[in-house]
Amino acid sequence: STTRGSRDNGSMHIAHVTSFYAVPALAPSSAVRSRGLAYRAAGHEFTVIVPGTEPSVTWAEYGTVVTVPARGRALARGFVPVAKAIRRALEKLVPDQIEVADRLSARELGAWALSSSVPAIFIVDTPLEEAFSSHSDVAGYDRVVSVSPHPASDPVTAGPHGGVPSADRHSTSTTLDTENPMNAPDGVNLEVFSPLRHNSGLRDSSDADLVLLCATPLTSAGQPALAIDLIRRMTASGKDVHLVILGDGPLRSRLERSSAELPVQFLSARDLELDERAEVFATADIALVTTGGHAGHAIALEALATGTPVVNSHTRGIPIAFVSGGGLTVEPELSHIEHAIRVLGEEPVENRRDAARSTAVSFDSIESERAFINLHESLHRREK
Repeated sequence: STTRGSRDNGSMHIAHVTSFYAVPALAPSSAVRSRGLAYRAAGHEFTVIVPGTEPSVTWAEYGTVVTVPARGRALARGFVPVAKAIRRALEKLVPDQIEVADRLSARELGAWALSSSVPAIFIVDTPLEEAFSSHSDVAGYDRVVSVSPHPASDPVTAGPHGGVPSADRHSTSTTLDTENPMNAPDGVNLEVFSPLRHNSGLRDSSDADLVLLCATPLTSAGQPALAIDLIRRMTASGKDVHLVILGDGPLRSRLERSSAELPVQFLSARDLELDERAEVFATADIALVTTGGHAGHAIALEALATGTPVVNSHTRGIPIAFVSGGGLTVEPELSHIEHAIRVLGEEPVENRRDAARSTAVSFDSIESERAFINLHESLHRREK
């Protein structure tokens, strides 16, 4: 493997530790995958460390994927051994810089970065003020970056001291650095997630008047059962509808059994490349967003960018102002969701798809990706 610091052409090996805390909508997320593509286009190497049941190393379009056991039996002894296993994976990778988006291993990995003199970025999906309150005892990071879709952090912004962190950052840090925070809200890759991904053949294969998509973690928090109950209600009233559930999680078997007699199709999110995921979104008629927070925001943007209008039924609001016809936010009640679907369905197809795409264009991920690249490169120059 390459020794840290041995590259003389300005390229870096960046390792990203994704969230091990909960079952995500997609691991690594579309935003991380898109950022990996941007890093590679800029000449850098990218590795993502993700949780799984068995150790493995695979290669994808956006970089290398290292799986660390953190599910099932791997959790029998608690999370501390998992955090140490992530650290050992980093030690083997010998990255030039790391990104940590996992709050449970953040202290362990920050301490490792500090002792190993590896520049580190702590990525949070909450507003910065909340992150500083929740993680005040986390040390070893050169910058804290919020990718939260919170309205207050819409633009990419740096802290009061500008771009490059202080040169003695690693020598004295014992708490989370609040001097140079940065907002870089996750957006959506408008080139990958495009209405041009619409697949008429795939759409026609459903043989239904209406194709709904629900992309969500298959967990109680993801609320996929709400979408299944909706289909049960709609088919009982004679609607010709087909539901695609895109996601992974521990409830899959139970959900498959409960929907066995319904027009419901399950797709694994982890099995799809970004362009294949975009094709699924672009081919649906309407997307249902049943999960909230950061994950729900990302799912809504993926649908909108592909020209698929959204019905958001999560109580934690998604800070997106829908262009008229591009989406609706309703209470998580079946009658309300069905009414919203009917309202959007009455819009001419071209109008609602244009409205959805127009809603997403201001959330282009390119600005956030450039900010991350500039941050890594500034840290790299500092280390020289």
